[in-house]
Amino acid sequence: MSDHSPKSTALPGDMDQSLLDALLNNTVPSRREQLRPSRLHSASEQRREALQPYLLRTWLDRALQIGERALVFSAAAVFLYWLADGYGRDWIHELRSAQSAEAAVGTAIVATPTMGLPNTAPPAVAPDLPALPFTTPDMDGSPTNSDFLAPQQVLAMPAAADPRPQRLIIPSIGVDTPVKDVFVVDGAWQVADYAAGYHNGTALPGNKGNTVLSGHAGLRGGVFRNLGGLSSGDDVMIETGGWSYTYRVRTIASVWPTQIEVMNTTPIPVLTLITCTNWDTQRLIVVADLISSRPRI
Repeated sequence: MSDHSPKSTALPGDMDQSLLDALLNNTVPSRREQLRPSRLHSASEQRREALQPYLLRTWLDRALQIGERALVFSAAAVFLYWLADGYGRDWIHELRSAQSAEAAVGTAIVATPTMGLPNTAPPAVAPDLPALPFTTPDMDGSPTNSDFLAPQQVLAMPAAADPRPQRLIIPSIGVDTPVKDVFVVDGAWQVADYAAGYHNGTALPGNKGNTVLSGHAGLRGGVFRNLGGLSSGDDVMIETGGWSYTYRVRTIASVWPTQIEVMNTTPIPVLTLITCTNWDTQRLIVVADLISSRPRI
């Protein structure tokens, strides 16, 4: 059988030898003696004590925390205001438009003339007369006193037709919107809400020069949201108080907001449509030439 008894090994150096002698000569403490108290910590408690010096908050930490919360609340307030001012305003506008349309339909039904009923007469309408000068058979003879004493019907002079744009129609992209006048305010052109804006002072439709109209591409009606879908050759119609003008698209381009030369006057009748594009960093420009005009019926 092989010998499994432990073999002694010499420890190198005097220090190792003295340590070994001390261990062999000293008495082993009895288990009955009371041991010194020890502290036991969980891993989370030990981590907390180890990191405690680094988690002490100073006045700078508190100031940064307050600033962070203020920034979050401000961003939330701005977002809510944008949401209410944009989509909320559009929703209210659509609701009012629907109510106005219903009221107009109800008024038309109530105001329908009841022909044939007793004590009901159609409203008096002034007869259409040819433009002056003209003569009638009654004017050939000399007037009598009865002619002057008899009550005469006074015809109101027709009001002059408003030459400014009142309606814009673009069939290819489904645009049919009213037109409002816009002006320069604080060095920038206004943009009409829920309508196209006629840049007051630019050429009137049908006249020589550049007729400029602008509109929103997103909220506030977004009448020009699909303006980029136009193609060369598409027709654009503008209606004024008495005439309807048809323009044909010639060019479509994107320019920087500083390129205001797109609104310069031209030697021929031209229509320029303007809206925002590329996240409001550029302007989409549509230029169309006048091809026809006709009186409105």
